[in-house]
Amino acid sequence: MHVLVKMVTELKFKKKLPKNPLVIEAFPSKGFVSTIAAKYMIDELGMEVVGCIRSDKVQSIAVVHDSTPMYPIRIYMKDDIVLLFSEVNVPFQYVGEFTEAISRWFRDIKPREVLLLAGISGRSTEKKHEIFGITSDKKIRKKLRKLDVVDLVEGMLTGVSSDLLLFCMDEGIPVTSLMVETNYTPDPLGSASMLKIISQLLDVDIDTKKLVEKGQEVEKMFYELSDQMKKGMEDTKEMSGYSPMYG
Repeated sequence: MHVLVKMVTELKFKKKLPKNPLVIEAFPSKGFVSTIAAKYMIDELGMEVVGCIRSDKVQSIAVVHDSTPMYPIRIYMKDDIVLLFSEVNVPFQYVGEFTEAISRWFRDIKPREVLLLAGISGRSTEKKHEIFGITSDKKIRKKLRKLDVVDLVEGMLTGVSSDLLLFCMDEGIPVTSLMVETNYTPDPLGSASMLKIISQLLDVDIDTKKLVEKGQEVEKMFYELSDQMKKGMEDTKEMSGYSPMYG
């Protein structure tokens, strides 16, 4: 006799969470800026893992940190800040299932505010790692403008963040999406720029010095590699002028 067990996407907790917390969502995005920023925040604030999301849609994946196996999508907490952190992308066809599970959780804990983190393609401007934002709350919008966060006037959001954004708006939960522009992967400097805004927005102390130093190393390597690739392409064009191998 075969017994079929239908798995579902569900949130599991090993510790009770506070009511009306501030919730931060950090699923992978362009440049991995949200993932890097969230991981750095976890370490800097000493956040405790208090739960995870289990789903057959991300089966057969376990991550290891400090010799400890973990679920790839975890929930962390520090005081009244709760962080939803993922190290894997949710397949697009299952985004609805994940956001429905998270939405049910939101209805239970009634977050006082939700902050969504993401990376977007960089524009050709003099200012690198510019931060864009959209929010449903007028007071938060004023804060963002004081922090030089640029209003996102036109655009399109996709994935878990977009579904949560619309859910929060429908439920009257103050929600803000912060997006940092990035041109390469990974982009620690983009993450550092985002963390500086988060630190001031939430009034928490996050020292980004180590992340900036690492980001400068990555950025230097990126541009050196880009220069090498450009030189290689130029050399190839020169060779094609006289080599019978290039027709």
